[in-house]
Amino acid sequence: MLNNPVQKNIDKLVRQWQELHLKVDCRIICISYKDKETSMINAFMEYVLGVESEFENFIWIFESEFLDHKSYANAILKEMEELIATWNTMDKPAQYVIENINWIPDYKLVEEKNPMAVLVKNLNSFANYLFPEKKQKVCYIFKAYSMSKNDALKWMDYALEYDFEKHVTWTVAQSDTYPFFEKAIDLHTSKIAILEPKIDVNGMVEQLASQANQSIPENKYRTELIKLMHAVESRSENKVKLQTKTCLDLVLKELKKDSNWISQVVTVYVILYNDQIGNKNYKEALYFATKAVEAAEAAKKTIEPSMSYRLAAQTHIGRGSIYVLLDNWQKAHEDYAQAKMDYQYCNDFLMMAEACRLCGWSRNKFDKFENALPFYEEGFYLHEKIDASLITSSSYPLLLKEVIYNDKFIKLITKDKLDKILIPLFGKDYSFTLDNYGKR
Repeated sequence: MLNNPVQKNIDKLVRQWQELHLKVDCRIICISYKDKETSMINAFMEYVLGVESEFENFIWIFESEFLDHKSYANAILKEMEELIATWNTMDKPAQYVIENINWIPDYKLVEEKNPMAVLVKNLNSFANYLFPEKKQKVCYIFKAYSMSKNDALKWMDYALEYDFEKHVTWTVAQSDTYPFFEKAIDLHTSKIAILEPKIDVNGMVEQLASQANQSIPENKYRTELIKLMHAVESRSENKVKLQTKTCLDLVLKELKKDSNWISQVVTVYVILYNDQIGNKNYKEALYFATKAVEAAEAAKKTIEPSMSYRLAAQTHIGRGSIYVLLDNWQKAHEDYAQAKMDYQYCNDFLMMAEACRLCGWSRNKFDKFENALPFYEEGFYLHEKIDASLITSSSYPLLLKEVIYNDKFIKLITKDKLDKILIPLFGKDYSFTLDNYGKR
């Protein structure tokens, strides 16, 4: 266990949390984590604190979702009531000191102007029931991840109007992609402590990968590929070059024994061209995308068609997107057209429909719509070969969205046929549904 990098990071996070938890002035701990740390935070809350922690004080994790302040307070109290009832009727392990809990929430502790009053008072009451001498801490953890910044601010404002018992703390969490407790932290600096985990997720992943048997080619390659992706993420040009060479050397060595390794050549070049797109170096991205296309085309001769043709189609769409960035619509169209044929060859009709959309879209950028129309028509009729459940949750509606009001498309397909096909899929108001597809 000591060599497990996940466990090491969890232990470190627990220690950080414990230190804040024991501070005299701390009422609320806000864990502010990076998006890539999400799984570690979930593990921290779900398992380490909730189940496996050796932290001797009492911890309660609340799962209720936030809708509004009043309903949230009541939902937490209801959750407590249900879990206490379950605890009292279950067979409990011998190590638990508390056999039965003779406490129930008091829903009468409401205050008209403060919807959190009933929650704060009950959480204080429960903590005093458990530890009347207040020598052990009680920590309440709230897994409320979805609320507006204004609601989060009001929640903290309401809660902190009241004194928490000295042995009570709350813990909340927010991602750096949406720090909804930000305003509350600024206004309640003395009462809300920030915990920033600063977990080296990349290093942890690399260490985990390296623990696999490195004498097995797949394991060794996976380890080096992870390092390449992390080098790309950190924008380290020298490391990217070094890891690219390492990965390609491993692939080429194994390619002599197994032709399926050619797909990994494609993988490396895809990573590289995405890196260059991120740097807005589109010409360099085009170079790597072409290398990916060449490798995928070569794969058609050596590996199974359903895999190789799908792989080739993906690379053509990737290179086509770079031609779009370079404003070379004709070249983009050529790649999309080739992708369409490749998807057709391997019977991937869902992705073929997307390729048809891209063909029509790109053709219309440098040619008249009449010459783009056949691609939209071809894509439209692919509904006959695609399961209805896939159609409504794919990019197929985007194809329809681009032409649903086009007189030439409607004349070609006919309104009656559109109604017959689209009403069962999207309802009578399919035009409205398609208009709003992809919007938040």
